[in-house]
Amino acid sequence: MFGFSFLSQKNKSVRIPGHDGLDPQTQHQQEREQFQEVLQSFNASRIEDRLVVLDIFLSVEEHLTLSGLEGIIKEKRPDLLDREFLKETMEMFCQFGFAQKQLFETQEAVYEHHHLGMHHDHFICTRCGKIQEFANNDLEKLQHEIARQFQFHPLQHKMEIYGLCASCMAQREPALSLQYAANGEQVRIVTILGGREVQTRLNDMGLTVGACLDIVSNHSSGPLIVAIKGTRLAINADLAKKIMVAHVCRHDGLT
Repeated sequence: MFGFSFLSQKNKSVRIPGHDGLDPQTQHQQEREQFQEVLQSFNASRIEDRLVVLDIFLSVEEHLTLSGLEGIIKEKRPDLLDREFLKETMEMFCQFGFAQKQLFETQEAVYEHHHLGMHHDHFICTRCGKIQEFANNDLEKLQHEIARQFQFHPLQHKMEIYGLCASCMAQREPALSLQYAANGEQVRIVTILGGREVQTRLNDMGLTVGACLDIVSNHSSGPLIVAIKGTRLAINADLAKKIMVAHVCRHDGLT
């Protein structure tokens, strides 16, 4: 645990109880009272202002970036619009167990509520950035069973699954150029554009209509890397434009 300059040097112990089974409004009120008690115990500065920020944070039922919080503060309490103060306050929420800071790939850090006794994991859309929470008791039990098999004692864990949300998938064309396929996606070649020379070149690489590819790396700064039957291939942009693919849903065949 790191220290804050706005706290006194008094070392006090503050109990923060859980609140299972409470409705959101009661739960938020309890968290507000607990946070106020913590701040008072450490003689923190600007307690009332920090409680206002907590009220706003708890009223937003979604993952919130610091920039997003600034936007809400600007609308509701412009007098508190101070990025350093807001960042400092959000770090306090995290330190004292009222929020969790999540760092998802390719995104600004987000803050979410930390309700005691509750655990969830995340789906992250790599196209629109949407973050969707999910919880599954069977999955939790399986993780603990696997840990038991390895005689490992887990203290905490998180699962992040990256992909495309239903909304982004619905907006995509049935077939698109390979150059627009997403990292980690599995696709099937449906059409190859170009003449016999292109067809022959791709055929020699094993890239024929019906072949399934895994997108290993697709970044503007480097070549497109795909995997087919356990082999990695580098494909330049001009060639990738001529390969039309369709998404292969990984749900197929699952029960």
